[in-house]
Amino acid sequence: MNKQLLLPNKFRLAGYCVLPFGLTWLIVTSFFNHSVFSFLKITARQKPDVVHSIENPNFLLSPGFSADLNLTFAMVITLVSLLMIAFSREKREDEYVTMVRLRALQVSVYVNYVVLIVSCILFYDLGFLMVMEFNLFTIPVLFILVYNYLLNIKPRLNKA
Repeated sequence: MNKQLLLPNKFRLAGYCVLPFGLTWLIVTSFFNHSVFSFLKITARQKPDVVHSIENPNFLLSPGFSADLNLTFAMVITLVSLLMIAFSREKREDEYVTMVRLRALQVSVYVNYVVLIVSCILFYDLGFLMVMEFNLFTIPVLFILVYNYLLNIKPRLNKA
């Protein structure tokens, strides 16, 4: 028995409903440097009597930590919605759909590594980190594009 770890079909619709909100939040937060929700700005209070083993101000549990988590939550919501779209069952799941799913995943991983290699050569410092941040989205986005092309568009082109 072939057991696949896929979400139920209704998750695809939920992913499509959440994706515009996540993408809008991600674009506003990352490109325009605007905090959409002010309650996501957090600051850890300093407690002088408690000894902390981690004194790095960039670590979430360290004293004096301060961050705006708008970008973090926007990325998480966008990634979760993309994964819900990508890894939801089809209404009719058969061997052909499984083969198309595997082929699309393979192509998206290959393209992701090509983008990674090119960005390692062309970008440095903070530009490289920004490219790596958006490189997180290449696998699910390319998977969705290739999967829908192979499953829906290519058979129609072959019939014509």
